[in-house]
Amino acid sequence: MPVEFPPVHVPRPYALPQTPLAARVECPMPDGATIVAWTYAPAGVTDAPGTPYGINLAVPPVLMLHGNGEEHGIFGPVIDAVCSSGRSVIAVDSRAQGASTRGSAPLTYELMAADAIEVCARLGVSLVHVLGFSDGGILGLLLARDWGAHVLSLTALGANLTPAGLPKEDTDWMAFAAAENRRWAEEGYEGAALEDGTPVPSPAESARIAELLQLMVDNPQIEASSLAGIDCPVTVMVGEFDEILPEETNRIVAAIPGAIKVVEPGIDHNLPKMAPAAVARELLACVARNDECHEERPIEPPSDLAFCRIPVSGLWAEKLDGLYRRVDAEPGTSGWVQDVWPPAGRVAELLAAGSYWGVFEADAVRDGRPADDAALLGAVAVDGNADVGNGRAPGHGTGLGGPSWKRCAKKDVASWHLLAVDPAARGRHVADALLAAGIQAARELGAKAVRISSSTANVPANALYASRGFTRYRPIWLPYPGLPLPGWSNLWELEV
Repeated sequence: MPVEFPPVHVPRPYALPQTPLAARVECPMPDGATIVAWTYAPAGVTDAPGTPYGINLAVPPVLMLHGNGEEHGIFGPVIDAVCSSGRSVIAVDSRAQGASTRGSAPLTYELMAADAIEVCARLGVSLVHVLGFSDGGILGLLLARDWGAHVLSLTALGANLTPAGLPKEDTDWMAFAAAENRRWAEEGYEGAALEDGTPVPSPAESARIAELLQLMVDNPQIEASSLAGIDCPVTVMVGEFDEILPEETNRIVAAIPGAIKVVEPGIDHNLPKMAPAAVARELLACVARNDECHEERPIEPPSDLAFCRIPVSGLWAEKLDGLYRRVDAEPGTSGWVQDVWPPAGRVAELLAAGSYWGVFEADAVRDGRPADDAALLGAVAVDGNADVGNGRAPGHGTGLGGPSWKRCAKKDVASWHLLAVDPAARGRHVADALLAAGIQAARELGAKAVRISSSTANVPANALYASRGFTRYRPIWLPYPGLPLPGWSNLWELEV
C-alpha cells in the first residue's frame, strides 16, 4: 500500500535583505520559548553605545511581523527600503517559526503579540511603526489596539478578524492539511520525499505545521468594534486577488477611524514577495503620517521658569509627596503606582540628604530659594550614587551582553533619581528646566557625567533623553515589583 504523505508546501522564492545585519537578539520567554529578533540599520549605524542593536530611539524603528509558517526574511527588499530611508528595522521571527522556538504556552495570536512587545522591551524600544503581513497583520491589529501608546502607525497586509474572513474552501483546506500533518506526526518517518525529490516534513515538523494551520482555522477572533480605539494612522493593504474576502478588508477599514485601504492591482495574498516596492511605498507613506522623529536639540529651560535646590523641611516633603501622588494618578506609560514608586521612604531620604532640586515659576524664586507658597512644577534628586545599572546590585542584570556603562571613577559620575513633571505643567518645557537643574547639581558635585535609567516602556522619558544628546547604553534587567512595567530599563548618560 503506497504511503500517503501530507500536503507539502513549497514556498514561493523571495529576496532576502541586502542590508547588513546590525544584531541578532535571542529573547528567552517564561514558558521556555526563545524569540529571535533581527535588527537592521541605516548605513553607518552600528550596534554601539548611543545606538544599541543599531537602533537610534530618536528615529523610531519599524517592527516587522511575518505571516504563518514564514520567517522575517520575506520582507527583504522592504527592510532595505526602510533602512535606506534612514530608519532601523526590528524583524521578529514569530514563535515556532523561523529561528524562534515553540515554548509550552498555548499558541495564540495574543501570545505572539506579547512576544513582540517583550522583544521591544529587551531592545529598549518604546515607540515603533508596525508592518504586519497576514498573521503578522493580525498581530499588528492587536498591538495597535492593546499597546496603542507605543504604536505610531500600522501597515497591515492581508489581515483578517476571524476565519470567516477567508473563503470557506481555504479554511476547509487548512483544516484538512492540519489533520494530515497531525497524522504524519504520529505515523510518519524521517527522510521521506515526493517522487520529484521534494522533501516531506519530518514528524516533528509536521506537528509544528499542523498547529500553525489549526491556529488559522480557529482564529483570530477579533471583534471589529474593539478596533475603534486605535488612534494611530493605519493602512490596510491587500492584493487585487487576495484570499482575504473584500468584505473582511472593508470591515477592518470601517472599524478603525481614519484607516486607508489600498488594493494593489494584479497581486494575490503574497504582497511582500510579489510587490515589495509597493509595500515599501505604502509603509513609508503611513509612517510619514505620524513620523515622530526627535531631532536633537539643546537643553534650554524657558525664561518663565527657574530651578533651585529644594529646602530640607517638612513643608517641602509634603510638596514632593503631592507631586508624586499627582504623577502616580496620571494615566500614561510611566507605570508609576502610588505607594510602590517612589518607594516608601526614598523621597524623604533624598530630601534629607539635600539632593532634591525643583522647578518653579521664575518669580517664585529669590536668592536661590523658592517662596514657601511656590508651586512645585517638577523635581529631580541628584547624588553621587553611580551604581545604577552596574549589574552588581541584587536582582540587577547587565542586559543581553555587549557594552554597559563605560568605566570611569565614581567621583566623576552623578546619578539622577525620580525625575518627574507635574501633569498640570506639561507643555511648558519643565523637563528641560529639570535637566538643566540636574546638570548644575552634577557639576556642583564635581561630576563629569550624569546617569539615569528609564523604563523601556516610558514613552515621554525615552523620547526626552533621545532628543537631548544623551547616550543610550544597552538595556539592563532592572525589575520593579508591583509596577505594570517590563523588567528592562534603558541606561542614559550625558557628559556635563
